[in-house]
This record gives sequence, structure tokens and C-alpha cells, in this order.
Amino acid sequence: MARILIVDDEARMRQLLQLYLKPYGHTCFLAESAEKALQLVQTVPIDLALLDVMMPEVDGWKLCQTIRQFADFPIIMVTARNQREDVLRGHEVGADDYVSKPIQEGELLARIELLIGKSRNGEINFHGLQYNSAAYRCEYEGQRISLTKKEFQLLGKLLHAKNTILSRERLLESVWGYENMLEPRTVDSHIRHVREKLRDAEFPIDRYLETVRGIGYRLTDYPDWST
Repeated sequence: MARILIVDDEARMRQLLQLYLKPYGHTCFLAESAEKALQLVQTVPIDLALLDVMMPEVDGWKLCQTIRQFADFPIIMVTARNQREDVLRGHEVGADDYVSKPIQEGELLARIELLIGKSRNGEINFHGLQYNSAAYRCEYEGQRISLTKKEFQLLGKLLHAKNTILSRERLLESVWGYENMLEPRTVDSHIRHVREKLRDAEFPIDRYLETVRGIGYRLTDYPDWST
């Protein structure tokens, strides 16, 4: 089953979540702080994380944003408030879903299974754009989009980190590797080709893919509908 990171400054909540998950075969790694969580993420192959929002020193929003700089496993935010602002902020920092307290065991398990299933199958549906990393396939409205290996990997990085700004340097390192002595502008030319191919397939990529001047790119769920 899955390796699940549980981050909450309250011991009782950590133990409760572990009590929900262990009977289903999940292995739980517990962290009482963002610092401990980051240590675990960098040493243990995590499949999914549950992050409490309200934590002292470094809150769940900031922790999620930091994790997204180097990991793309599903993240569920745990919040005491069921408000639209929390949901929107979670998407902005790279979270995949959220649950509100008091937590309902059945709802939590269903959300976890859904996200883990999507992650393992390599399937992402982004506003009708079908991306499957396992099958090495990208489609829109039944039309297959032919991408080179690097273009496909770049699109995957943006999809997994949606609503998060990815720098050219980070994209270069994650797709081409540290050993390649390439200029960050290499990313720009590949992104341009991705845009062109998605446009040709009539996917409105320019509404969603934002160029962040001087930094890099962001694929957003909150498009500029004027384009």
C-alpha cells in the first residue's frame, strides 16, 4: 500500500490519522513540524502527504510550497476551516486536495485512494487535456498530440506542479539533469514548441500557461479568459 506522511503539531491528531490509515495497509510517517517533515521527504519515498494548515513557526501552506520545489507526490491539506479562500490558497501552493476538521474517516480514505490511484497510473486530466506518463501519451478531445521526450517531460513537470512557479533552472535540472551544461533559455525554446503543438490541437494553452518574467513558467487553474 502507500507510504503516507502525516504532519501535525498535535500528537493526538497524528495518532488519530494513523489509526484511520494503518488498518488499510498504509505505512505512516509522523512529523510534528515542517522541519521534521522535510527531513522525512528527503530520506523516505513518500506516496502522499497530509499537511495540517495551522502549525507554529512554519505553517502547512509554506511547507506545501517548499515540498513542491523538489517533489510531486499528492498533497492533501487538513484545515479547521471549510472556506473557499483555504481551497484556493491550497491550489496556489501546489496542494491536490483538502479535508476539513473534524475529519470523516470514510471521506479521507476515499480522497487518498483517488489521489494515489491517479498518481500511480500516471494519469492527469487538466481542463480536458489528457496526460498519461505511464503510457507516454498526451491527447485533447481524442486527438493525440505528438511531443518529443523533453517536451513531454516539461509538460509533465508543469502539470504536476500546477499553480506553482517553476524556474527555468529548476526545469532544466529536473528534465535535462545536473550533468548537462545547457543554458536556461533551452527551456524557453522547448516550451515554445509545447505551446505550438497544443495550440495546433486547439487546446487553449495560452489561457493556462503563464510566463513569469525573469523567472520561469506556471500552469494555472485560474486562467486569463481574455486571451
